[in-house]
Amino acid sequence: MPYGHTPRYTDFEISGISDETMREGGERALYGADDDRKLQLIEALAAGGLRDIDLGSGLTEPRFLLRCLDAQHLLGRIPGDTRFVFNLTLKTWEPLSEALKVIPRDYLAKIQVSLGMVEHRQDEKLLERAHEHLTSIGVGSFRASILNAFSHEIDEDRYAFINEQIARVRALGISLVRVNDSIGTLYPEATAVLASNLVRDNPDITFYLHSHDDRGLGLANSLSSVFHGFQMIEGGVAGFGNRAGLANLEVMSQIFAERGITVAGTELDTEKLSRAAALAEEVFMVLPNVYRPVSGMLVRNENAGIVNVPDYLGVSRPVDYFLNPIGTFPTTVAQVLENAGFPDRLIRDEEFVRQVADRLTEHMEDTLYPAKRERFDALLREVHAFYTDIVRLDAVHNAALDVLQLRAPDQAPLA
Repeated sequence: MPYGHTPRYTDFEISGISDETMREGGERALYGADDDRKLQLIEALAAGGLRDIDLGSGLTEPRFLLRCLDAQHLLGRIPGDTRFVFNLTLKTWEPLSEALKVIPRDYLAKIQVSLGMVEHRQDEKLLERAHEHLTSIGVGSFRASILNAFSHEIDEDRYAFINEQIARVRALGISLVRVNDSIGTLYPEATAVLASNLVRDNPDITFYLHSHDDRGLGLANSLSSVFHGFQMIEGGVAGFGNRAGLANLEVMSQIFAERGITVAGTELDTEKLSRAAALAEEVFMVLPNVYRPVSGMLVRNENAGIVNVPDYLGVSRPVDYFLNPIGTFPTTVAQVLENAGFPDRLIRDEEFVRQVADRLTEHMEDTLYPAKRERFDALLREVHAFYTDIVRLDAVHNAALDVLQLRAPDQAPLA
């Protein structure tokens, strides 16, 4: 840690949240998504208070970006202060910059391009060349993204590499830098060291962390980064992101509310972000995680029949109760009947209460469970079948063979 560093844990403001739901959600979507549904999702994200939306890095995305800009500036369907970001890595910058030309220059001046893999072909000054070309076609502003494969600690060589890349983007006038935990191997204590030192050594740069959830630490690392000085934070609703995902934004929103952490220029709405999370699952055809923190459709359900600790501790929460065979105690049945206004003589009648409990248990075990088990097994088979038919790399070979078959004989490659 830098000498004199003081972390901040409550009651502070950050400059923004970068939403990756659209970009990484789209990259992870096995079968794609149609533009109308994607636009509805963007509207839902903006309604939840998100104002920095990364739209993606595919060859078809510039046309969708144009659709979003028209919806924003011509129709007013998206708040005017929402900033769209187009993600462009240096390995694919040339076709993507060509694809961006479908967007009028006055729109290009309003978006921000995120330049990724800034270290790629550094000896050829590829970053500088790409930046110059994109500026020439009208892109208004940039951010940079520095890739890393961290271990659980930050060594001197890795830290020097990051600062070397920061110096390169600074020379281009770029002051917004994303540091990538590209394979999700950071730990919160290492994140704290990284963030505090980068902020100390680069006071002119606004930083945020791209924190993957491969170890289940995406949200913890994201929080650690702003606790220790980073000025922005990033994630996706429902935790959307490549592989195991990114920091969950609706959970983050609830934590911010509890900690007094605010976002400049906007106000997060946890309920609306939770609805956006459910919509994201529909848009990208991902099965709902019904017990996901904050936004899972069943996460607020509690078993009324067992001593659940939150209620025992007197914690007031919006809760929907249910019973299952484990929780069907006579005392629970009696309490439910009392709350419903049944006469005291029936509530004190132990045989009556036992018969009610037995009737409930019989229904659950003999009727409900077998039917649900059969239905679940069928659903599970359907789920496995749904996710099996994926376009994998051998499909490229087959497509190439198909194209070769259709070519004229004089175009066939020589062996």
